[in-house]
Amino acid sequence: MVQNMKKTFVFIFSIAFYCSAFGQINNYWPHPFAFPKCNTMSAPTNCTKVALGGDWDAAGSWSPSGMPGNNDIVCIPTGITINIKGSTYSADAACPASNPANTPRLKIFVCGTLQFFNSGKLSLACFSFIQVYSGGIIAPPTSGSGSSDLIQIGSSIVWGGPGSGNQPPVIGPYILSFPYIGAGVLPVAFDYFKAVQKQPYSIQLDWSTLQEVNNTDFIIERSNDQITWNSIGSVKSAITSYSRNIYMFNDNSPLAGYNYYRIKQVDLDGRTSFSEVVRVTNQVIKNISIFPNPVHATAQLYSKNNFKTGQSIQIVDAQGSRVKTITASGKNSMQIDMSFLLPGLYLVQLIENGAILENVSLIKQ
Repeated sequence: MVQNMKKTFVFIFSIAFYCSAFGQINNYWPHPFAFPKCNTMSAPTNCTKVALGGDWDAAGSWSPSGMPGNNDIVCIPTGITINIKGSTYSADAACPASNPANTPRLKIFVCGTLQFFNSGKLSLACFSFIQVYSGGIIAPPTSGSGSSDLIQIGSSIVWGGPGSGNQPPVIGPYILSFPYIGAGVLPVAFDYFKAVQKQPYSIQLDWSTLQEVNNTDFIIERSNDQITWNSIGSVKSAITSYSRNIYMFNDNSPLAGYNYYRIKQVDLDGRTSFSEVVRVTNQVIKNISIFPNPVHATAQLYSKNNFKTGQSIQIVDAQGSRVKTITASGKNSMQIDMSFLLPGLYLVQLIENGAILENVSLIKQ
């Protein structure tokens, strides 16, 4: 009975490993267009929605017709006013948003006027931002307290909100994003930022920018609690660019459990801003691991440290019988042929001087 309980535990552990060890939250928002300017706002050249004037939620206020939706690049040209009346979209603190149709991710460029009315609310998904250019304005209500009027991006209110009284207008150049809010033009516009665990002891970070202005470096920061952040590396930027640039960084020593990542960009003048945060759950805590698991034909065996001379790999079936022994080779990974195994549950053991250093379970399909 004890032996059966051990087998059941190993099997449950294997399934849990397969389902969750490589889980991740991916933030991804591609778009091929360069940033619009006040004299270049046209669809589909560099805007997907161009304001014609009127209420935000009226289809006829936009060209092409229809209210802006997820991933749109929204342009409000000089001399055009768009009104925000009541709640526009639904607030959603999740990143990415639970329902992008209800809480879209937008890039909004204002050269005209974004006019708020009493109780007007504009709720957007994380990674959204509003760039107000010179001559552009975000205007509070002309009468009333305006204390309920707000712009929310993800979980953060970036303008207005209860208790703020009469809202001050936002006069360009100004940026409303999270976490950067302030005067000027957005130094770096992140197109996407995603994190994927493609193998047990490495997490790959990919990000892209649509614009970089006087940007010197991208510093990769990691945390296990989103309170204390540590730099784990850096990547040189394009400095100044108005076209898409793609970057990648590998974290080869991820923490056990939650790994939170953000990108810190540094300007030539020392000013900094951050990307949104992405998370990967790393549950690979043993010194060896197998991927993929379950396996069909071949699998890659990874070691947290390099394999040593004299070490071997032993495959043991569910009855405890050894079915194969392989001499360990390679630096920290090696490919193993599993095609000869019958479907079922196995243990893969790292052996050194006759002693078992580590056991990992394997499911053969």
